[in-house]
Amino acid sequence: MKFRAVRPADASGAEVTIVPLFDDKQTPKSLPRAKRAIVERLGGERGATTLYNVFTHVGGDKDGRVVVVGAGKRSEYDAERARNIASAGIKSLWRTDAKAATIYADPTAIGEQRATQAAVEGAHFAMWRPEAHRSKPEDRRLPPLATVTIAVDGNVKDALRRGDAVGQAVNLARRLANEPANKMTPSIVAQEARAVAKDAGVDIEVLDRRKCESLGMWSYLSVAQGSHQPPQFIVLRYRGRGGKGYDLGMVGKGITFDSGGISIKPADGMHHMKADMTGAASVIAAMGAIGALKPKVNVIAIAPCTENLPGGGATKPGDVFTSMSGKTVEVINTDAEGRLVLVDGITYAQREGATRVVDVATLTGAIAIALGNHFSGLFGRPDTFVEEVRRVGGEAGDRLWPMPLTDEYRNEIKSDIADITNSAGREGGAIKAAAFLDAAVEGGTEWAHLDIAGTFWSDRDRSHAPKGPQGPSVRTLVALAEHYART
Repeated sequence: MKFRAVRPADASGAEVTIVPLFDDKQTPKSLPRAKRAIVERLGGERGATTLYNVFTHVGGDKDGRVVVVGAGKRSEYDAERARNIASAGIKSLWRTDAKAATIYADPTAIGEQRATQAAVEGAHFAMWRPEAHRSKPEDRRLPPLATVTIAVDGNVKDALRRGDAVGQAVNLARRLANEPANKMTPSIVAQEARAVAKDAGVDIEVLDRRKCESLGMWSYLSVAQGSHQPPQFIVLRYRGRGGKGYDLGMVGKGITFDSGGISIKPADGMHHMKADMTGAASVIAAMGAIGALKPKVNVIAIAPCTENLPGGGATKPGDVFTSMSGKTVEVINTDAEGRLVLVDGITYAQREGATRVVDVATLTGAIAIALGNHFSGLFGRPDTFVEEVRRVGGEAGDRLWPMPLTDEYRNEIKSDIADITNSAGREGGAIKAAAFLDAAVEGGTEWAHLDIAGTFWSDRDRSHAPKGPQGPSVRTLVALAEHYART
């Protein structure tokens, strides 16, 4: 899709016009008179302003299709609602032949720049579907949209560019996470990362098993022992400001299929474990957007990828390995494997000169029990950095909830025979997993951990979002890179 912006007064004659309608039922004054009348008539319908309800008028060549999206209370309007309004409007065009649409972006309270970026992102989000491998063309739901116009005043060129880059990145993360494990092996993830690096103009290096062995990544490699697929430790580097070191390190869990290993998972829902590499997909996709936007900041992204399978050489409960940091790890539960790959990724980022590290992982079912499916868990240190990540991520559209991480939890992961153990009981499971990662964080490093196990997937279409992988954290990572470019 291509995006452009026009003044609202110049947006008449659109094939599809998408208009938000708030609880006060005030229609945009810039709408052409005929379309204002349509919106006012639809606004009189019961529930027309209910959040993300969609009412459609299909007219002739003159009026086109008018889509009214319930925007709820005007006092609660923010950038995330603007995204969702755009998504709901574009989603209403599924199974139509619409080729062009115009979205009226309400700048109330958020300004023209944020309203425009949000509308572009929302349009992208609605144009993704999970049915990638259906063979019949009639099963495809998406319209042939070629152009989306944002009706808004002001010079919003940068907002269009930013929204396009972020929207494409989120959908890329969704696509990678949606692929079945036989079509998204560690080696294929590396191929995808190379394509992203080439398009975005960033450097890439893929470390094979032998190189990882030479670096002492035995914690990461322990997870790969049961699989015939070779592990791929993917490193992307972007140097927007030049010089040494990295202002931000991003580490994403890359388990391309998680059976649980010897501690095998139940069969129900195991097919979703093809998306256990959502963290890796997120950092790769975010790096693509960062390369496209070119902020003046240095960023390193790391995706330690492998399968976790119960082969003849697989790690056994009770085995002990030495991580890259030098700490020894007792593996009590082979299904607690994500933390094993992440600690070596975190150590690698620090040794490459990253002063801040954010890791992203579908790490624990416990976080979904604690927070449900609407917030990702946020851990880290120091508290000032955690709050900074929460604020920046929230402004970008990711809902993050800070969780405790104290010495009591760090003490619970101490092993009787090694330095730390990868499993210490179900109570507070998400916190203990974060405490395990914390063991790899060096004293001066600012660190945040995003547990997205509750937010990475939706089993149903929502009023404003398609089902399947959701791409959480991509927006946060891109926004953090831009934030540190300004500070």
